[in-house]
Amino acid sequence: MNVHDPDARLSIPDLLSMGTSLFERVHELLLPGAPEPQALSMRYVRRKPGRGLVVTYAVCSWPAGGRPGISPRAYSGRRTQWVSLVVDEHALDRTYLRFSARQVHQASVEVQPPGVVRVRDLGLCIQAFPADGGLPALAASCDTTAQGPLWQALQSAACVQLCDDAWRLIAAQAEPVRYKPASRCVLRYHLTLEHPRPTVDAPSAHRTLTLFGKLYAHRQQACFLEAMMQQLYAEQMGLQAGQHAGQRAAAPFLPRPLGLVAALGLRLDEAVQPAGAQAEQVRGGVQVLRPHVLRGRSTAIALARLHTSAVRPNEKPPRTGAQEATRACERAMRIAARYPAQAQAVLRLARQLATRLAALHPDRHRPAHGGFKPSQLLFQGQHIVVVDFDGFCLADAALDVGYFLAHLRPSRLWCHRPDLRHWFEAAAPVFVGAYRAAMLERGITHAAIDGILERSRLYEAALLLKIAADRIDRLNSPRPQELSAILDEIAARLAGEVTRP
Repeated sequence: MNVHDPDARLSIPDLLSMGTSLFERVHELLLPGAPEPQALSMRYVRRKPGRGLVVTYAVCSWPAGGRPGISPRAYSGRRTQWVSLVVDEHALDRTYLRFSARQVHQASVEVQPPGVVRVRDLGLCIQAFPADGGLPALAASCDTTAQGPLWQALQSAACVQLCDDAWRLIAAQAEPVRYKPASRCVLRYHLTLEHPRPTVDAPSAHRTLTLFGKLYAHRQQACFLEAMMQQLYAEQMGLQAGQHAGQRAAAPFLPRPLGLVAALGLRLDEAVQPAGAQAEQVRGGVQVLRPHVLRGRSTAIALARLHTSAVRPNEKPPRTGAQEATRACERAMRIAARYPAQAQAVLRLARQLATRLAALHPDRHRPAHGGFKPSQLLFQGQHIVVVDFDGFCLADAALDVGYFLAHLRPSRLWCHRPDLRHWFEAAAPVFVGAYRAAMLERGITHAAIDGILERSRLYEAALLLKIAADRIDRLNSPRPQELSAILDEIAARLAGEVTRP
C-alpha cells in the first residue's frame, strides 16, 4: 500500500491488505460482543468482470498468550465467524479501485440489514455470515431450530436416506463447507435422530446422520437441478437393478438426492460415506489419481455412463462450441490486459482457437456435467461419486473430456516440474483409453468416439485459457513464465501434436 500518499488510488492487493483495519472499524456493528483481539485469515477471492470483487475472511481470536505477528492461519481451528468484503463493479477499474485509503477510513457506514455494513458512497459492503444481501435465504438455511423452515425438510431427508419414516429429528446443526457470497453455499448438516421402535436394521433408538445441502442464489436453478438429479439417480438405480445374474452391479455415480426446500432454493443430498467399518476414507481431487491407475479408469467409466444417459436436460439450450469461442476471446482480452508483453501471442492463439471452436458440429448433444474436473470427484476405494452438477446441460461430450484433461494438470506443472509433467503424460492416456473402452461398451461407434476425442483437444485448449484467466484473479503479481507454459500447451493442442489412444 502507498502509505506515503493516502489519497492515491488503491489497487486490489492494497484493499486486501486493508481487510483487518476495515474489520476493526466495523466489527462492533457486525459482531457485537465478539471477543478481542481478533485477526483475519483470507479464505476466498473472486474477481469476475461485471460481478465485482468478493473476499471472504475467517475471523480468528488470538489464544491466550498469542500476539500480533503470528499468522492467524496457525489458529484456523479457532474460527468463530466468516466475514465477506464485497466491492461493486462500478467501484473497480481493472486492477485498481476508484477510491483511496483516506476515503475508506473517512466514509460513513450504515447497517442494513443486521449483519451487513455498507459504505454506500464507495460501493463497499462487509457482511458477517450468514448475512448475505445476494443470498437472502442463507440465514434461514442455517436455522436448524425446530421452529425454522428447515426442520421438517431435514427430517424427511433423513427418513428417505434411512428408508424408514419412523425416525424423528431431535437435534440438528449446520456447518458451512464452501461459501461463495451472493452465489451459493454448501452446508453440512449434522443430525441426531431417535426411533420409537428399534428394529433389526436399527437396533439403537438413537443415531447420528450427516447430510449435505447446497443453497443457490436462484431458486429456479435449485428446482431444475433437483429434477435432473432425481432422474439421473433413478436411472442409475434402474440399471443397477437390471444387472444380469453374475454381473457386478454398478453403484450410482452421483449422491442420492434427498429433497428440495423450494422456498429457500436449497437442495439436500446424502453424504458420501466409506462403505464398511474397514473401508478407505472418502477422498477427492487430483491426488487420488496418482497412486491408483484404476481410479483413472473408474473416472472415465463414470463419465461414459453420464454421456450415454437417457436423461435430457431440455430446459436449457445446448452448450455449443460457438459459446466457448466467445468465452475464449473474452478471457484472452483479460489476459492480454494483464500481460502486455505477451498480449499478441495470447490474442493470436485465441483467434485461432475461437475460429475452430465456432466451426464444431458434433453428431449429437449428450448429457454433460459441464464442469467435470478432479475436484468434483469423490472416491470410496475404486467407486467414484461425481458431485457439483451445477453446469448440467446438453453439450458435445468433448466438452467434459477436454475439461477434465485441462484440469488434470497439477497447478505446479506450470512451474516446469518434470515429475508432474511425467505424471500427467502417463495419467491422461489412461483416462482417454478407459473412456474409449467404456463408450464402446455402451454401443457408441468408433467413428463417434474418434470425433469426441478429436474435438476434445479444442475444448481442452479453451479450458487451459480459462485456467490462465482464473490465475489473474488469484495472483498478486504477473507470472509470465507460467503463462508461457500454458500458451505452449494451448498451441500444441491447436497444432494437433497430442495423440489420443
